[in-house]
Amino acid sequence: MSPLRGPLGLGTLLAVPWASLPPASQAQCPWHQAGGAEMRNWTAGLEATEAPLGAARGACEPSDPVQFVLVPLVYCVVLCVGLPGNLVALLAFLQSGQVRKAIRIYLINLTLADILFNLTLPLWIPYYLAGGHWALSDAACRLAGAAYYMATYSAIAFMTLISFDRYCTVRVARLDLALNRRHGAAVACVAVWLACLGCAIPFLAARQTWAGSRGTTCFEQSAGHRHYAYAMVGFFAASFLVVLGAYASIMRSLSATASPGSHRRLARAMVLGMLLVFVVCVAPYHLTLAPWVAGRTQTPGCSPPSTLDVLHALSVALLSLNSCIDPLIYCFSIKCFRADLWRTARRIVRCLPLPPSPLERPVPNVRSSSFTSS
Repeated sequence: MSPLRGPLGLGTLLAVPWASLPPASQAQCPWHQAGGAEMRNWTAGLEATEAPLGAARGACEPSDPVQFVLVPLVYCVVLCVGLPGNLVALLAFLQSGQVRKAIRIYLINLTLADILFNLTLPLWIPYYLAGGHWALSDAACRLAGAAYYMATYSAIAFMTLISFDRYCTVRVARLDLALNRRHGAAVACVAVWLACLGCAIPFLAARQTWAGSRGTTCFEQSAGHRHYAYAMVGFFAASFLVVLGAYASIMRSLSATASPGSHRRLARAMVLGMLLVFVVCVAPYHLTLAPWVAGRTQTPGCSPPSTLDVLHALSVALLSLNSCIDPLIYCFSIKCFRADLWRTARRIVRCLPLPPSPLERPVPNVRSSSFTSS
């Protein structure tokens, strides 16, 4: 019989079977005198039940290749591609000299949201590779989870504002709203960040790490926060309708114009890119979020993943691709962005300490000893 481990540290006392004690020791024990039969029955029951419990604990190993293999693999690709791409895009926006426009302010904040999302991935990759075990502190879990959701939903808000701004510029009777001006755009972006931070405060204030069957989990106690999940789905649905309506209105405006200008075609390309991001990356996550959260328990046990669990894990991987696709949308929907991007990349490469090429290395002047002796 193995020791019964626990917080009291009494395992070694219960590790010795009662039958292995000598008769003299059994006779001296007051339990033997008062109720030896009950004591023997109790220890026999422990011996019979501890083995299945230990086997169950040992058998609870991560068996979800989608969540613990595919998701961290996609996160690694997104981190290696999305973080450099968004950093270069941010430098290109800041050096272009057109930050005065509202659209550039929205694009800069969208890029900042993507960078924030990418910076959380080094914390989540080891978590999934370890089979869903959080090895860091609870404070690190709170910050990682809050930053993850802040980046995700601020990006959704900025994509919605960008689509609405493009809709206002393409309309025949152009709408001159405060959101289309520089100061209005700056105020809107600050409001988005503050709103996302306010929604993240409950997660920052409460404990987010819990001891589970596979170790310490982080941000997986969804049963107590179902109303947050439903609010996320509602926010996505409203944002998606705005982007879809903006694209439909732009297409209607372009079809009514005999020769649409280049700025209208670029506006259509940008809104189409945002719509594709919503459909491909963001929509699958929110379509599976509500039923997945509704089916979660407060203390999930050790059971194989269901079909909904697999679909939810796939949608999490798709959601992360958003930060990689945004720089591509900039390249095909912003005038002169590719030129600004290459100019910024060349400046970055020029600042790197590169070794001299073989043609630039000095050739030593070596003379033979015969010439020197003469």
